Amino acid sequence: MSEDKKSKIIPFPNLKERLVDKGMEALKKKQFQDALEFFSEARNMDEDQAEIQLGIALCLMEMGELHEAGKVCKKMLNEDIGQYFTVLQVYLTILIQLREYNEVQTTIEAVLQENQLPAESAEQFYRLLDFSRRMSGSEQDAGLEEEESFSYEPDDWTESETFMADPSRQIEYIQSIRDRNVAKHMPTLRSLLEHTHAHPVIKTMILQVLMEHEVEKSVTIEKFEDVLTVVPASLSDLSDTPFAKKVLILLDDVLGAENPALFEAVKELWIRHLFVLFPFLPKPADASLWAAALHKAGYEMHGIDIDEEEIGNMYRIPPFQLADACSRIFQIEKMSYLDHGPV
Repeated sequence: MSEDKKSKIIPFPNLKERLVDKGMEALKKKQFQDALEFFSEARNMDEDQAEIQLGIALCLMEMGELHEAGKVCKKMLNEDIGQYFTVLQVYLTILIQLREYNEVQTTIEAVLQENQLPAESAEQFYRLLDFSRRMSGSEQDAGLEEEESFSYEPDDWTESETFMADPSRQIEYIQSIRDRNVAKHMPTLRSLLEHTHAHPVIKTMILQVLMEHEVEKSVTIEKFEDVLTVVPASLSDLSDTPFAKKVLILLDDVLGAENPALFEAVKELWIRHLFVLFPFLPKPADASLWAAALHKAGYEMHGIDIDEEEIGNMYRIPPFQLADACSRIFQIEKMSYLDHGPV
């Protein structure tokens, strides 16, 4: 077909609007790939329409393509496409999921310097700024510990008190034996699993290695003053347990229906929480309690204020229990940064 004939082709009336509507409908149904295709086709007709760009960003975020979603939002902010603070909220949600707390801090500080912050959003952004500063501080402290570490010859690693007190060296050791015969390393691994002061993430990493090697000999693990004897070959991820799934179902029914993007961020928080606790389940094993605590923690992480009693009513949980569980989530969250990667 010649270029002249192509230029004479007239699209169906309101095709772009119909594509956007279909994209929004698919997004609500959590059919993210279909929604992305509708929005992408609509973008070919109007690259700068805010609703289309934001729809693409939301689809990418829900599909786990966080870096790409962040690029879309950043472009919208830089080019002033769409409602600035709506796009900013999505962008900050993405950064929190990526655990890029320094960028969260820098972005909010830039907004504050330009005096662009609406009065009704001030408290929310100041809360989020405070949270990002605290989390950035935790990561920097962990980074300093790693910079001060140095390598050992493998035979020397496990015999010293220095090794038993240094998580960064323990990580090096665990990574070094991942593809080797772990049988001869069992005495050291058992010592770490049973050591009261060994970091809980280190113990999870050890169990993962033993699971990968399908070790059928029982081992004893101590975490948070609880002791459990397990057979690594028989273990499975806590996120696959009926209890963990029930928590997410309850959370999705309330938070997911209200704010799907925030639900996805809180879902990742729950997975990290279970990773640190592994192989222990949260106590008490009350799915409604942990769904409520995750709901509240998600709001706090994003600088959104909500009354404990209000959330407690949603999940039928007493406020004092909710406060304790929420505090526990943040305590465990700080521990999850040891390995500086997704858990």
